[in-house]
Amino acid sequence: MSIDAEYPGDSRHPQHTDWLLELGRATYAAAGLSGIAFDLLRVHSGFQAEDLYKDPLGRLLGRLRKSPPAVEGIDNFITLAEEALDVRNDVLHAFPVLHGLHRRRTDDLSYVRNYYNLDSLREATQVMQNARRKGNEVLYADGGEAVRRWIESG
Repeated sequence: MSIDAEYPGDSRHPQHTDWLLELGRATYAAAGLSGIAFDLLRVHSGFQAEDLYKDPLGRLLGRLRKSPPAVEGIDNFITLAEEALDVRNDVLHAFPVLHGLHRRRTDDLSYVRNYYNLDSLREATQVMQNARRKGNEVLYADGGEAVRRWIESG
């Protein structure tokens, strides 16, 4: 008896390895987004690293929202990062199921996100990469002068 796997998120599907690689890219993009928020807070807002180590992305963004540094593009970054936070949470908090990853939320029982195919994961990765890219532009908006001063001060 042959079992045909419908989605690459299913471990029996011939493209499952590609799906796992994209899941790795999405996870790496999520970590990078947290890292850029962390760096913006250290370099442009004067936070100490030890005060941020345990903060997840949502808390880092909350700190940025509460007292955004006076740097060009910060509002655009915060908007993109908040959109990416929802995607990040969907990917990282999803449950593995037969077809891939499945996410529901207790605060909205009609909310469902599935990451069964490569396209859905690629879209999630792209959202997080775009926010990270914008954050990197903001971090270095002054040509890297603030980063140089931060390195020299420490």
